[in-house]
Amino acid sequence: MNKIRFSINGQQFDADQGATIMQVALENHIYIPHLCYNADLVPGGVCRLCMVEVNNEKIVLACRTLAENEMIVKTNTPEIDAAIRPVVELIIADHHFTCRECPANGKCELQKIMAHLHIDRRRIDNLRPPKNKLPLETLTPFLYYDPNKCVRCGICVQTCEKIYGASHIYFVNRGYETKIACFESAAHCDFCMECVKKCPVGVLIPKTE
Repeated sequence: MNKIRFSINGQQFDADQGATIMQVALENHIYIPHLCYNADLVPGGVCRLCMVEVNNEKIVLACRTLAENEMIVKTNTPEIDAAIRPVVELIIADHHFTCRECPANGKCELQKIMAHLHIDRRRIDNLRPPKNKLPLETLTPFLYYDPNKCVRCGICVQTCEKIYGASHIYFVNRGYETKIACFESAAHCDFCMECVKKCPVGVLIPKTE
């Protein structure tokens, strides 16, 4: 396979032709904020957080942009921060803070983004809209779904579709009311746990009964 050479934040990297900027960055321990990206799935660009600057002139999504020879990529410019910080703050503001009891605590992608951007929790408290905490929902006979934490990334839907050919779970409603639901065929879920493993924020919780 042909190789290309390009730079990320001033560091030179060799990569296979056809690799995305995100793939090369993460493989070389360069973090780019993301919620909907998973290396095992087709990049959807849903969360719009993986913005990078290319050749000092345009902003693109790292998960959907192929690396090119002699490309110059920057991941931490003021323009990128200004574009994604408000989005992250609004996601957090709509996300109930129950980190201590959350099964994803310590390995949550949203926590990682907050640390990377040095998000001020006091500012988030001022943004958070007042609302009641919603109860857990039964998604399948084996899984609970926490609508308070869902970031609507679609990873669980795409994961299920990749494994079974047609997803048992899907999105319902629109806007802030969007959440995950399941078809009746989900009663045949064999509890492979792949959707749980890939969820970036611990929305899917295995039942203990």
